[in-house]
Amino acid sequence: MACHADPHRLNPKVLALAALLACGTAAGQTVATLAELNQRNTPDYLPAHLGEPMVIRGTVNARAYHFPTYTILTIDDGADGGALEVRNADTKLDAFQPGDQISASGKVSQVAGMNTLETEHISILGHIHPPAAIAVSLSDLQGFRYLSRLITVHGQIQVVADTISGAYLNVTQDGATYRIFLPRTPDQPEPDLSVFSVGDRLEVTGSAFQYGARPPYNRGFELLASGPAAVSILSRHALVSPWTLLGALILVLAGALALWSREHRMRVARERMRKIYGLGEEVLGASSAEAILKRIEEVLPRVLDVTRVRLYTHNRGAKTLDCVRGENGEPVSILLNTPPPGPQAGAVACFHYHTLLVIPDIDRSPFPMASKGARSGSPRSLLLVPMMAQGEVIGVLELDQDDRVRDFSADEQAMAQHLGNQIGVALRLLSQRSVQEQLFRTEKLAAVGRLISGVVNELQTPLASISDLARRAVERYHGPAERELNAIALEARRAASIMTRLVSFAAAEQLEARPLSLGDLLRGLIEFREGDWKASGIRVRDLTSREALTVLGSQGQLEQVFLNLLVHAEQALAEVPEKTITIRTSVLAKRVLVEIAFTAPSRSYNPEETATILGLARSVIAGHGGEVRLMEKPNAEARFEVELPLSARERAVALAPAPVASGSSGAASAAPPPMPPLDSSRRMMALVIEPDDAAQRQLLAMLSGRGYRVVPVNNSDAGLELAHRARFDAVFCSVHAPGLNWVELSERMQSRATAFVLMSDGDDPELSSDFEGDGRFVLPKPFQETELARVLRYTEHPTAKVVPIKNNDVA
Repeated sequence: MACHADPHRLNPKVLALAALLACGTAAGQTVATLAELNQRNTPDYLPAHLGEPMVIRGTVNARAYHFPTYTILTIDDGADGGALEVRNADTKLDAFQPGDQISASGKVSQVAGMNTLETEHISILGHIHPPAAIAVSLSDLQGFRYLSRLITVHGQIQVVADTISGAYLNVTQDGATYRIFLPRTPDQPEPDLSVFSVGDRLEVTGSAFQYGARPPYNRGFELLASGPAAVSILSRHALVSPWTLLGALILVLAGALALWSREHRMRVARERMRKIYGLGEEVLGASSAEAILKRIEEVLPRVLDVTRVRLYTHNRGAKTLDCVRGENGEPVSILLNTPPPGPQAGAVACFHYHTLLVIPDIDRSPFPMASKGARSGSPRSLLLVPMMAQGEVIGVLELDQDDRVRDFSADEQAMAQHLGNQIGVALRLLSQRSVQEQLFRTEKLAAVGRLISGVVNELQTPLASISDLARRAVERYHGPAERELNAIALEARRAASIMTRLVSFAAAEQLEARPLSLGDLLRGLIEFREGDWKASGIRVRDLTSREALTVLGSQGQLEQVFLNLLVHAEQALAEVPEKTITIRTSVLAKRVLVEIAFTAPSRSYNPEETATILGLARSVIAGHGGEVRLMEKPNAEARFEVELPLSARERAVALAPAPVASGSSGAASAAPPPMPPLDSSRRMMALVIEPDDAAQRQLLAMLSGRGYRVVPVNNSDAGLELAHRARFDAVFCSVHAPGLNWVELSERMQSRATAFVLMSDGDDPELSSDFEGDGRFVLPKPFQETELARVLRYTEHPTAKVVPIKNNDVA
C-alpha cells in the first residue's frame, strides 16, 4: 500500500508516479462513486453491495476517528461522503490529513449500520485545500444524505455522558434531538467533559455518522467530533440551585417508591388471584363436600390470612344449613323467627339476603354473635359468602379470623365470592351426580320389574303344562309315556331358559364378558315384549339378521340397554295413531349396527327422559367399545342406533385360510398362511391430518398408489368432524396438527377408525414404545414404504397374523 504521511514534501515526479501506480491498480477494476458505496437495500437497509470488492476516490475531510475495535476515515467527493474502515488497532489511517486526495480499494462492509469500505490498499493522488464544513439543521441530519460529510451544527446540550468508546452530548434544536459523539483518541484517551453543562448552547464541526446496533439500519444518526476542541461553547446556561436538585431528587425517589409499592401490591394480588382461581378449578372435580372443605382448609388460611374455614350446605327438606365436618354437628335452622346464636346467625342472614357479609369486629356486629363468653374459638372477624349456582344459594362459606380485628378488602371479597360460586357449582354437580345415580338405579329396578312380570307370565303356561303332564303320567303309569315325558322335558328346558335369562339380567354384580349372539338376544327381547305390543296396537317389523353377529360382552347389561330403548320407543308411541317399531341389524366395517326405529315425532316424547335413557345406555355401550345415538329428522321417524364391535372370532371368519387338501405335501402344509386379499367390493378410506403441504402430498400419493381413497385436512377439528360423518379405515395425524391435541384426538377416534397413525418428526423410539398398541402406530417422517406397509397391513387385515417364512418352506 502506498502511504505518505507528508505529501507536501513530495516533488512532482513522485506525485506523478503515484498517480500512475493508482491508475494501474484501478485499471483492472472500475472506480465506483461514493453514492454507489452508500446504496442500501430495504427493509433492513443493509449495504446494497455488501461484501463486493470496490475502488473509490475522494478527498479526506477530517482526521481518523478511533474506536475500540475499528478506525474510521471519512472522505468527500463534493456530492457524497464515504467512510473507510480498518479493523482492530491498526493506525495506518492516521497518516492521512484533511485535503489528501486518495484512491482506496477493498470490500464493502458495514459497521453498526454505517456503510464502509473495509480498506485493503490506499494510494495518495494529491493534496488540495480541505473541504469546507456544511452548516445544516439537526432535523436534516436524521437520514442518509449527509453521512461521512463534514458538518457544522448548532444546538443546546441536554445530556452529557461518557462510555467505553468515548463521550457524547445530546443536543436539541427546534424540537429535533441529535447526538454528538467524541471518540477517544491516542492523544486524549479521557476526554474532559467538565467544560460542558446541560443547557449550554454550542457549535460543533465533525463528520456525520451512524451507529445502529440492530436492524433496520435507518436510525442512530450522530456527529463524530475529533475532541472537545471541535466543540465551541456559544453561551452558558445558569446552574440549577442545589435545593432545586434535592427537591427533584426527593420527588423522583418518592415516585419510584410509590411505583414499587404499587407494583408489589399488584404482584401479591395477582399471586393470590392465581391461587384462588386454581383452587376453584380443583374443587370442581372434588368427589364430595368433605373433599372440597379439606382442600380449601389447606389453601385459604395462607392466601386470605384467615384462621378457620367453615362450609354450610342448604338442606331443602329440613330447611337448615348443615355444617360440613364442623365442630358443632347440629344443623342451623334458617327460619328467621328463631335465629341461632353466635356466628351461625350471620350465616343465616347471608343465606336469606343472598349477599356477602363482612363483620370486621364481631363485638360490634348487629347480629347476636358476641364472642365474649360464647364459646372457645369464637372468631373476632368474620366474612360470610353466599355460594351461588344458577341464581340459587347452595350454601354459605364462612371465613374466620380469631386473632385480631380485620377488615377484608374489596379484592379479597371479590376473590372469596368467586371461590364461593365455584364451590356452589361443584356442590350442584355433586347433587346432580347423586340424582343421576339414583335415577339409574330406579330405571334399572323398573326394567327388572317389567322383565320379572313378563317372565312370570311366560312361566305360568309351561308350569301348568308340566303339572298337567305329570298328572297324566301318573294316571297312565301302566304304559309307556314317552310323548308326555318328552313334553315335560321340553317345558322344563323352556322354564330353565327363562330363569337363566332372568338371573343374568337382574344380577347387580359386574359379569365377566363372554361371546354372545346379538341376534338371539334381540329376538328374545322381541318375543318377550310382543304380547304387550300387540295389546297396545304396536306393529313390530323384525328385520334382524339371521346370522350369529357375535359380540363380546355381558348379556345382562346389553339386555338392559336394549330393553330400555324398546320400552322408551313403546312409550313414545302411546299417543301416535300409526304405531310401528322396526328393529334392524347390519354389519359395517367389522361392527354391527342395531337400529330401533319408531314412528313418533320428537314432540311426542320428553327430551329430558330421552337424554337420561341415552346417558344410561352410553355408559354401558361405551364399556363394550361401542356407541349409541338418537337420530331425529323433521317429519320422519326417530331411531336409536347402537353400534358394537364384532368379536375377534366373528371378524376372523372371512380371513380364515382355506383348508389344505388331504393329498398335499408336508411342505405345503407347513407353509405360512398367505395374507388375505383386500375386499374389492369396498375401497379403503384414509383420513390425513397434516398442515405441511409437502408431507401431505407425499402421503397422499403413497396411499393412492395402494388403492386408498384419501381425505386430506389441515387441522384436527376438521378431521374429528369428518370422522363423525363417515368411518375411516385409517387416520393419519401429524404431531404438529393445529386444533385438538393428538392425545385427545386419538382417544376420540378410537371407535371411529380401525387404526390411528401418529406422524412424528423422525424416528422416536420412546414415543413409539409409549403410544403404539391396540390399533395405534407411530409413522416417522420422511415416510418409508416399509413402515407404511407395516401400518396398512394391520388396517387391511386387523386379525391376520404374520408368520415368518423359513428357508426350508420354499421349494
